[in-house]
Amino acid sequence: MRVLELPGGKSPREWGRIHGESFRGEIRALSQLRTYLCTKVGGFKTAEQVLVAARAHLPVLEHYHAGLSAELHGIAEGAAVTPEEIVVANHYTDLRDLDPDPASWVPAPTHDAPELAGAATGAGAQGLGGDGCSILYDNRILAQTWDMHATAIPYVMVLRVPESADGPAATLLSVTGCLGMAGMNGARVGIAINNLFSTDATLGVVWSAVVRRALHERTAAAARDVVMGSPIGSGHHYFVADRDRAFSIEASGTRRKLVPTGTGAYCHTNHSIDADVAARSKVPATSTTYDRMSWLAADLQREGIRDLDDAWRRLGSDEGWPRSICTNMATPESPHGAATCGAIAMNLATGELYAQQGFIHNVAPEKWQL
Repeated sequence: MRVLELPGGKSPREWGRIHGESFRGEIRALSQLRTYLCTKVGGFKTAEQVLVAARAHLPVLEHYHAGLSAELHGIAEGAAVTPEEIVVANHYTDLRDLDPDPASWVPAPTHDAPELAGAATGAGAQGLGGDGCSILYDNRILAQTWDMHATAIPYVMVLRVPESADGPAATLLSVTGCLGMAGMNGARVGIAINNLFSTDATLGVVWSAVVRRALHERTAAAARDVVMGSPIGSGHHYFVADRDRAFSIEASGTRRKLVPTGTGAYCHTNHSIDADVAARSKVPATSTTYDRMSWLAADLQREGIRDLDDAWRRLGSDEGWPRSICTNMATPESPHGAATCGAIAMNLATGELYAQQGFIHNVAPEKWQL
């Protein structure tokens, strides 16, 4: 698996250029692939429509966090592509939920904004990835699979960001050209994500920037406030935790809701628990979210998670194949079918982190100590 260690003492723009130059070919290929997929899922008809929508997200990111915006622009410069192409590579799941008509776009709310009505409603996702499972056990083990279109597997990587004025060092599961998808920082604050399919998508911040911005914080409570206050454009479940506290946040294009986690074991897949968010979401007919949620809940009730090795084994379970935790629904006829493209597992008490790309059943992770 590719690993990019960004050097200390550099600016965000320089970090981005290093990232883009390191994976120039892969970044170009992933952006083109995801632009194509946006025209096959949802309402977009042409690549130009996709890029127009992606371009409209750039000012939102600049207003949200200047450093992360500079890093994204640096990735584009290093990879010799346009910034909107990097938005597509980062923001694919949110873009595909957006109505292609610019006249329908409304800005995503923040925690200070009133709830929106009449937001843009796209055709909705119909497969091609966006699944995954996340687990929290004893406020200690935070882990997730990342399921996406199977053709994303070659681009999975680990991104290591050094300590800076923005916050602690962080290690993240990512894809080439992406700011980061899930990970843990040096203060042992972790974040995991699951995609939700919103029907009220808005013009919001690149969602990977929300993940990175949350990992600037030194407590789960502060990371929670970052997520809750971010102008999120479409559906995600964000799981933020440290050794003392954990928060489960469901978001659609117009809603941000805390979902109770209880104590002990908690899991989440790709359907909304909160009724308000669920009313603005859909579950594609091809999704296995309910099967995976039932298996995880029963498995965690049967026996608690002992350590990261145990968590990794459960993430790699193929019980109930193909509607299993770890799966691959791609075929030669449908190469972009949903598959487990990678996974990450974090011990918030010890700072251990496991990650690996691809279908992880009986596959050993690569390991880091934060």
